[in-house]
Amino acid sequence: MITETHRYCGKEVKRKLDAGPVDHETDAKCKVYESGRVEADAEMLRKLSNFSEREIREGTVIRRDTSRAFRHGGIATRKMYHRFSQFLKEQEGANEVEPV
Repeated sequence: MITETHRYCGKEVKRKLDAGPVDHETDAKCKVYESGRVEADAEMLRKLSNFSEREIREGTVIRRDTSRAFRHGGIATRKMYHRFSQFLKEQEGANEVEPV
């Protein structure tokens, strides 16, 4: 299936709010498809590009082909999206700790 319908989130929701109420949360910045799949926003893709496939695989325990497809604009399940998001949060937390 080439195209699927999706629910709007992030900036798209703000534009849609003028047309009427929206039935889901507005704090996400990704496209959520009816199939339950999620597409990363540009910011997440930019952050993931700072890591090698091996680092991402070891940090998320996600197969290389799955993470590669996601990093190149593909879609993933919500569970996979959450694992990528957690990986990035952990990496940001690790970078904030200053050596003594």
